[in-house]
Amino acid sequence: MKRLAVSGLTILMALLLYVTACREPEATSEKLNMLILTGQNNHDRKQTTAVLDSILTGCGLFSIDVTTEPDTLKFEDMKAYDALLNNWNSWPENNVRWPEAAEQGLLDFVHEGGGLLFFHSSTSAFYTWPAFQQLSTGAWIMDSTWHGPISPVRVSVQNQEHPITRGLADFTLRDELWINAGQNEGFTVLGTAVNLEADTGEQPAIFIGSYGQGRIFHTILGHDATALRNEGCQKLIRRAAEWASTGQVSIPLSQ
Repeated sequence: MKRLAVSGLTILMALLLYVTACREPEATSEKLNMLILTGQNNHDRKQTTAVLDSILTGCGLFSIDVTTEPDTLKFEDMKAYDALLNNWNSWPENNVRWPEAAEQGLLDFVHEGGGLLFFHSSTSAFYTWPAFQQLSTGAWIMDSTWHGPISPVRVSVQNQEHPITRGLADFTLRDELWINAGQNEGFTVLGTAVNLEADTGEQPAIFIGSYGQGRIFHTILGHDATALRNEGCQKLIRRAAEWASTGQVSIPLSQ
């Protein structure tokens, strides 16, 4: 009986050590580093930045920093991050440019494999910087783009093969849907959106692209904090952030 008791205890201890060993990599694994660029925007950047920070830190995968002076960054500063999330624009001052070190740093960061994410109006910038047009899509174009009031918007996934949208269900949120936003033909459309209270037709709404080795994501969704808090929108942003950072998506659809 004594030998059996010792053997049982030994087995139990071995099992506990095995379980602990299996959990240890998850507990000690490094988080993905993301920098949110903000400081200027024609929308409520303080609220949306806070919500974006909460969405990403809430899933436990990201460590977030925020800068309100993105124009002071250089490549050496950016390369400490896996991805940059832009919540900065210059609209309606469309001739605004950053110092050369910041602009070239952004190009080098993405070209060498860094992720870059845009949402809603954050591509409405740098209209006189040709290289930026290679990094972006879905910008507001004067005399062409327009939107109605904030209304129910139906988002439809068109591509179920891409890691971001694989298994992602269609969803509805209250948002300010842009109509006829400018498009970069080098980007692939993963999903569309339609205003349920106006006959504006399906609008390309979820895009992915690349520049060098870097991955780029943009969605025209996310006018305000309410839209960003939508469950479907949060899933989209989390999955896009991981994909831009790593090229893969491990976040379960339950998050």
